[in-house]
Amino acid sequence: MLFALLSSTTSASPDVSLKSIDGSQHKLSEYIGHGKWVVLNIWGTRCPPCREEMPELVRFHDEHKNNDAIVVGIAIDFPSYGYAKKAEVISFADDYLIDFPILLSDSTITTKIGLGRLEGLPTTYLFNPDGDVIGMQVGGITGKILEDFIKKNTAVTPDSK
Repeated sequence: MLFALLSSTTSASPDVSLKSIDGSQHKLSEYIGHGKWVVLNIWGTRCPPCREEMPELVRFHDEHKNNDAIVVGIAIDFPSYGYAKKAEVISFADDYLIDFPILLSDSTITTKIGLGRLEGLPTTYLFNPDGDVIGMQVGGITGKILEDFIKKNTAVTPDSK
């Protein structure tokens, strides 16, 4: 499965505020547009492909967080696509040793941030260091796909701020 380069740079509205699993409020703008690539992954605790890709996302985040990229997770309930169940998400994060930020929402999150309707889980959006959405994928993803996409698109946009 290939990560799709969006035909044009898309601007999202990262000022949407969501609760994290520790109960604090966070705006997506705290993470997006600050000089690093941001992998925004929307997933559910009971979604089989989400469970399968999570170790890849944890590894990718751990290898890149101090340099060029971070992962931010938005958990929603699966299969209802309703608001995520906080206790389930905390248990999942503990089981998978997730140390990237996890925010809680429902399937309306993609519409709220200007990315259209959520087509399925997992869905991953890739924001460049300037905060523009330049890639997305519905379905599972690997660290290699992300690394290759970033490498290819870093070479294409050397004038990044």
